[in-house]
Amino acid sequence: MRNRIIAVIFLCFLLFFGVRTGMNVWDSISDTEKENQPQTEALSGTDDMKLSGFNRETFDGISNLVTLNLANRNQWINLNGMFQKGMGKTADLEKDWYRLENGMLMYSLRKDSPEDLHKYADNVVELSRYVKKHGKNFLYVELPYKVQDEDEYPAGVPEYGNPNADEILKVLSSKSVHRMDVRDIMEKEHIKSTECFFRTDQHWKPATALWAAGEISKKLSQVDSKWKDHPEYRNLNNYRKEHYSDLFLGAIGKKIGSAYAGMDDFDMLIPKFDNQFRYCMPKEKKTVERTGNFKTAFIVPENLEKDPFRVNTYATYSGGDHPEERVTNEKVKNNRHILLIRDSFSCALMPYLALYTKNVTTLDLRHYKTESLYDYIRNHPEIDTVMVAYNPSAITEIQYTFDKVVK
Repeated sequence: MRNRIIAVIFLCFLLFFGVRTGMNVWDSISDTEKENQPQTEALSGTDDMKLSGFNRETFDGISNLVTLNLANRNQWINLNGMFQKGMGKTADLEKDWYRLENGMLMYSLRKDSPEDLHKYADNVVELSRYVKKHGKNFLYVELPYKVQDEDEYPAGVPEYGNPNADEILKVLSSKSVHRMDVRDIMEKEHIKSTECFFRTDQHWKPATALWAAGEISKKLSQVDSKWKDHPEYRNLNNYRKEHYSDLFLGAIGKKIGSAYAGMDDFDMLIPKFDNQFRYCMPKEKKTVERTGNFKTAFIVPENLEKDPFRVNTYATYSGGDHPEERVTNEKVKNNRHILLIRDSFSCALMPYLALYTKNVTTLDLRHYKTESLYDYIRNHPEIDTVMVAYNPSAITEIQYTFDKVVK
């Protein structure tokens, strides 16, 4: 009964406010702009726009027009989200968002064919052999997925992210490729996604990335005989937390609005100990370079602005995804060079991993088109370890093709 009342009130509001707003906007735009709008009967400019003529076509026309022309369309998204929340809606198949049983928002991943998964896995196997042929170490890291159990989705929604990743790891295991599964470590340590992922975004929190960097360092000490682990970098007491309340509306939250999803807090963990970095991100027109401590080198303060629909707060770390990044740690004694083949999780992972070693270079194969990964490795003999670190959503042809450039 409560949901029906909310629905009636909301529809009445739309009928009154939506039609009036649509007419006002229609009157305010030029004839040329009108020609480019969908011409439904209700928006044809005639006098027959009446409440009695309201139907789905009318509603869609008004919604599209208002969304396209209102100065603040985000209020419309939030209004819609408020309605969906009142109705108890838990999914939108068209916009691909779902509210999990734990209250977090997520999308779903399709099932990859066994042929594709085995091809991707074989590509990793061949890459590991190529790396070893050139005298370097190799490590494949399976990063965590926000959904830990397929039963977390609303009834009837399939989840294939974890099964897809499991199939790739199965092949790597059979070929004795050095690998680690961060999901398994989380399970053993009883770490839940509600603790380490943002509620409105698919990404992990910076604190989770810091923890994962420590786990990767442990593993690297087994893969690379010259790797020196630094347990003190895993101690949270050695970091200062900068807390921002209700700052972040993630990519999934943007689809339904903060009125439905709420806002995430955002915490940055800044090292207290002495550190100094040189950060370089090559660009065609002007290379980005930053030199200084952790915060100066890796934090992009513009992304801390509270503008939920425009700003990607997660990109405060590293500024987002880039084709190539080169980092030098001026203080650490671990004189090793990692080539990190990355996805978006490394926006936060790379800065904390860089605390452990002299050099980290990252390549994002979605954007790096200068040469193949094979060529890059051959042309950079200074690299000691090649590490592929992907979460299950990165299982795509472009990110698992290493011997050529995929445009």
